[in-house]
Amino acid sequence: MTIDNLLIRAEKPGDESLIDIVNCKAFNEMNEAHLVRLLRKHYSGFDPKYSVTAWIEGEMVGHTLFNPVKIRYMGRNCSALAVAPVAVIPEKQRQGVGGAMLKYGHELSKEDGYELAFLNGHPSYYPAHGYRKCFGFSKIVIDTEKLPEPTQELYTMPVTQHDTPWLLDRFNVEFENVDFTWIRGHSIEDWTIPGTDAVLWKTRDNKIAAYTLRKPDNDTLNMVLSDDPGLALDVIAKIKPKAIEHHPSGWLNKNVIDSNWGEATSRLSEAAMACELKEGVLQPCIDAVESGERLP
Repeated sequence: MTIDNLLIRAEKPGDESLIDIVNCKAFNEMNEAHLVRLLRKHYSGFDPKYSVTAWIEGEMVGHTLFNPVKIRYMGRNCSALAVAPVAVIPEKQRQGVGGAMLKYGHELSKEDGYELAFLNGHPSYYPAHGYRKCFGFSKIVIDTEKLPEPTQELYTMPVTQHDTPWLLDRFNVEFENVDFTWIRGHSIEDWTIPGTDAVLWKTRDNKIAAYTLRKPDNDTLNMVLSDDPGLALDVIAKIKPKAIEHHPSGWLNKNVIDSNWGEATSRLSEAAMACELKEGVLQPCIDAVESGERLP
């Protein structure tokens, strides 16, 4: 479907408040608008040319954000785009605006050498725009009542730029064999995301026990990094999370998690999809998951 007078272009200075309005109207809330603001201000990879806007007769009617990222994919680092949000104001939905923004972003990213675009979205909509189910979500479910008691006294400290080499090393070990992992970088902003509880746990002799990341007042840990199984267990026992968003193939599950109190799972999701920007790059992953060679 084509729309008369539809203009697709990159975000320009002065578009910020209009992008907020489009996302608020599209989703009936401000969560996505706040996400765009957060990435624009704090994410080092944000590129305004991949913040795509749609206009009809001078009115912004849509916005799609393509976030340039490095991901871990099939045992190597891969240039990709994380797509979110995709917003169209209600009166212009189901008219091809969203598809036109996706096509614009895909064509632009192909020219720039990106291999994949991926998203978590509606499984009846995105396949028409080249997206295929090929990855999913993983977590470690914790039976908190069976966790052992911590063996050491621990305290928390803010993460500093000085800590990033250790964080990068442990991140690479943890997620080496996990596909579609968003690789963190050297920037402190990658590790201290505003609005999250990101801390280093230390022992009384100042040894790093673990790094943990979670949303405030949430009983799920988004990330746990450590180089000492005993200290990692102490941190988990201290926090008592109901789940940890880690993969069965990671260091944490292999070295810390005990089947008596934790179970790691990985599952495909109908909503977790990717689009090839480089021909043939997706099929090896799909084949490996379907054959059981790799976990989603």
